[in-house]
Amino acid sequence: MRKKGAFSEILRVKKILENRILRCSFREYEGVVSMRGFVDEPLNYASSGVDIDLEGKAVASLIGSLSPSSRVSGELGAPVHLPGGFGGVIEFGESCLALATDGVGSKLQIATELGQLSGVGLDCVAMNVNDLICVGAEPLAFVDYIAVPEANPKVHSELGVSLSRACEIARVTLAGGETATLPGIVNDLDLSGTALGWFPKGSWITGKDLEEGDVLIGLPSSGIHSNGYTLVRAVIERSGCSLVEECPFDSRHAARAIEMFSEEDREPTLGEVLLNPTRIYVDPVVDLVIDSRRGGGVCSTKSIKAIAHITGGGLSNLLRLNESLGWHIGDPLEPQPEFEWISEVGSVGAREMYRTFNMGMGMLVAVSSDSADSISRWLNERLPGSRVVGEVTSKGRVVTHSDPDVCFSEY
Repeated sequence: MRKKGAFSEILRVKKILENRILRCSFREYEGVVSMRGFVDEPLNYASSGVDIDLEGKAVASLIGSLSPSSRVSGELGAPVHLPGGFGGVIEFGESCLALATDGVGSKLQIATELGQLSGVGLDCVAMNVNDLICVGAEPLAFVDYIAVPEANPKVHSELGVSLSRACEIARVTLAGGETATLPGIVNDLDLSGTALGWFPKGSWITGKDLEEGDVLIGLPSSGIHSNGYTLVRAVIERSGCSLVEECPFDSRHAARAIEMFSEEDREPTLGEVLLNPTRIYVDPVVDLVIDSRRGGGVCSTKSIKAIAHITGGGLSNLLRLNESLGWHIGDPLEPQPEFEWISEVGSVGAREMYRTFNMGMGMLVAVSSDSADSISRWLNERLPGSRVVGEVTSKGRVVTHSDPDVCFSEY
């Protein structure tokens, strides 16, 4: 007969192992309890449900099936084909218009679970205007798309407040939107939008003038932003941590503050850290670009070679900007503590982390070496923590890193 004390001891050991992110399986046979502890299999984005490689093939298939535009060069609305793909660009007289569309993604599931939607409007606007910035566009207007399984005035009011706040930060007009109630099609709130921007014709920023020795300046993120949350949710499940309890790690980071759900004097919860809104980079990056065009800024337009929004795909996004040159991140920005927690709890390797998340750097600006110091200082004055992180190389189209395990040759 099994002794009660022995069984209690087994339960105690089981709890310890679970707290150390070990799973235990118990097998009872002929009155003997055996325990087998093993380290969880490493998680990655694909095993969590999002296959980046498959997504890339799907996008390529979609693009390949599209018909060319009926508008030809010189006409209003004619397409302007630029490398990078951060925004779609069309002609508009002596100007060009740029458009970007994106959504918040599965970060919404955490926000909905907690009933905290105050930051998701910022996420939605940020994901769009930050893409526009990468082609040198000044964002002008935004429209949203809200899909819900059931209309809820309280939810819509919270979204309206959040979107309005985001548009004010991004300095854009909230020009309208669409609200769809789709029972049977959507099971949870979905929020996406489209941003419109402009720039003088011919003044686009594409990366085509990059050369070896150009300097890479990193701008800090505010946290995870709005990518990789399918993997984040898998890590939360594995950890057994509660979103409403105090964060299981020290969330302090010099380059950001956590937006709390209440004004209580306390440490942030895990949910508050994970829902910290995506940073909007209109100030200072758009200001840098506009000032350079006016001739009175810290640098000339020729000094700003390329801009990359570090979102899904992580550092591999840099490969979108040039077909032959490479990128070396020799002195990366310090990632926020939540990235280390995700890596440790999920046994996620460094390469997968830098392919899935921004890892502390939400935007990168490539500039000429002779202007790098002055631009870096200018950006850091407006967004503390911005600094030089690397350089452009001639070692082939590859992204390398101070961590030798982090290397990308394909986007």
